[in-house]
Amino acid sequence: MLTRKRVLEILIALGMGLAVLAPKLAPAQEPVVPGAFVAPAAAGQQQQWQPYSASNPLPVSVSSQFPSGSTPITGNATGTTSAVVGTLAAVTGKTTYVCGLNVSATGGTAAIGPITVAGTITGSLVFELNSSVAGSNLSENFSPCIPASGADTAITTTTTSDGTASAVAVNSWGFQQ
Repeated sequence: MLTRKRVLEILIALGMGLAVLAPKLAPAQEPVVPGAFVAPAAAGQQQQWQPYSASNPLPVSVSSQFPSGSTPITGNATGTTSAVVGTLAAVTGKTTYVCGLNVSATGGTAAIGPITVAGTITGSLVFELNSSVAGSNLSENFSPCIPASGADTAITTTTTSDGTASAVAVNSWGFQQ
């Protein structure tokens, strides 16, 4: 019969045995060098660690903020006292996405809201903004971008008429895919 002491001795022995075997079983790995990266090697040469600095920057692959195969678009419009509409146009067979908008107004103090973003999936988005003599600004970024309610559907950003504004601008951006 095994005693607790004997079981403990066996477990310790097994643990030590595994610890001795583990380095032999583990695949060889390159050492990690803080502040360096593996530089691309020319044909026939071995790669080497290179320190990075201002003159030798870390290589970075930059890709577009838009999905692969998509087309970036904007919907911009300006006006004064009547409603202003910025449109992300529809394209046959593609879905339009809105990623952000900016509405600005100067002059007067009347409301140019509600500002309605229509054509989006599951319903319109609504925002409020008043114009001011010094200027007012509404800026929204959507992450993830919001799709239209279906393919072939435009997304519009519309302000309310403001009889006192001297300038109103609507800018929206997104993509089609």
